Amino acid sequence: MQTETLELNVEHNFNVPVAKLYSAWISEEDLKQWWKPSGNELVNVDQEVKEGGNIKYEFVGKDEQPSLLITGKYSEVKENEKLVYSWNWDVSTDGVQKSDHKLTIAFLADGDNSKIQVTQDNFKDSESITPHQEGWEKALDSLGQYLG
Repeated sequence: MQTETLELNVEHNFNVPVAKLYSAWISEEDLKQWWKPSGNELVNVDQEVKEGGNIKYEFVGKDEQPSLLITGKYSEVKENEKLVYSWNWDVSTDGVQKSDHKLTIAFLADGDNSKIQVTQDNFKDSESITPHQEGWEKALDSLGQYLG
């Protein structure tokens, strides 16, 4: 029996060179400016951007209480081209289950512009894809506004 792979794909174009887009994705200072999932504030980034390197993002909610922890490990790193890593959500909100995913982030150059492709897989059911899809679309819109 073959099982269906449940994944989401989101793309976004940016009016900046690919190196600037890549930097905004991995730089703690940049991440804190544009990435605010569900209104949470990123307060700590601990990561080694290299194959086998660990990832840890800590967020607080509007009440400044811990609200979200994301951990993972890089399995592929190609500067300005591609990042592949595990993506493990631990949400303090009742009713939200911990989830383990794989993220593939492709950074594509287009002259002085760039494009990002986000693929997130390992969803347990199709209903759980929609909130993640909407979250990534909002995040990439926010990144676009930040980059100008």
